[in-house]
Amino acid sequence: MKLIKTLFVSAILSLSLGSFSAKASECGKVQVAEMTWTSAAVLAYFDALVLKEAFGCDTEVVPGDTMPTSTSMAEKQQPDIASELWTNGLGAAWKEALDRGVVKTGGLSFTGGGEGFWIPKSLVDANPELATIDGVLANPQLFPHPEGIDKGAFYGCPAGWNCQITTTNLFQAYDMEGAGFEYVDPGSGAALGAAAAGAHDKGEGFFGYYWGPTALLGTRDFVRVSVGAENEQTADNWACITDASYPGDCEKSYYANAVIEVAYTTEFEARAPKAVMNYLNNRTFTDKDVGIILDVVATEAYSPEEAAEYMVKERQDLWVPIVCGAVGRKGDDCAESQALIAAVK
Repeated sequence: MKLIKTLFVSAILSLSLGSFSAKASECGKVQVAEMTWTSAAVLAYFDALVLKEAFGCDTEVVPGDTMPTSTSMAEKQQPDIASELWTNGLGAAWKEALDRGVVKTGGLSFTGGGEGFWIPKSLVDANPELATIDGVLANPQLFPHPEGIDKGAFYGCPAGWNCQITTTNLFQAYDMEGAGFEYVDPGSGAALGAAAAGAHDKGEGFFGYYWGPTALLGTRDFVRVSVGAENEQTADNWACITDASYPGDCEKSYYANAVIEVAYTTEFEARAPKAVMNYLNNRTFTDKDVGIILDVVATEAYSPEEAAEYMVKERQDLWVPIVCGAVGRKGDDCAESQALIAAVK
């Protein structure tokens, strides 16, 4: 009886997979852009793997970066998909492409993320006023300087990074020096992360620039400092903050909330199966989950391809509901998820 039941289940699965493969072959060739930073590269290979093994697409991962990829999608309808596009910083050209209907955006690549000033959550729990920039600036003694001097430490960006411009100008705009802080150049991105992680793990104060999703913010609890609505970014105040001449008289501003989306061309949308578009329009992770994955990537020295396979094998909780929901299936009836899992074993 057990053998008959096993053969019956296998036959049903075979028929299901055959039907799914025939339908998904409509997907055709698909180019997915691989950006130059880790999270975007991992998501590109993950989406390419899902589209290939779960939906039958002929996928190719191609080199990309924010501006050249978005421009090429708008002007040439290639590549077909950008798995992690920071659309809030693309400006008028991207908006015009959206208005023309040549590109569209789907699910958020992840919820949260973006740039800002961060402090350990434990410090905010103990001192709720530190959730705001005014509260932080009133308490420099809670943010010890690495050289032990009688100053609070504000960790900016390493020399040579573009965010060195914004952190330096923001340091001046908020008169952090007058509040008792000194600007600290960490020397490298790794050193910046180590300073933040070390302070967090010791229960000490850290105040400085960071961004997400990252392994740091995925594995440790930090709070993004609020500057209040009156100091949020505008076109004028941000133009000064991004001025590499360091004018020294900028108005207060801050990093805008990031909008990080899956983007695709409408030419691809027109020929793609409905299930593929359902997937792209609903494929969303949290920045916390992505950060945890990035920590594994760093620890295990995974390539983006290996990281994508790790997600398929070890983090099925993140993607099975999305993939199976895209075809209106769930559980053991979802041939698409079973095909994807089988492909990486």
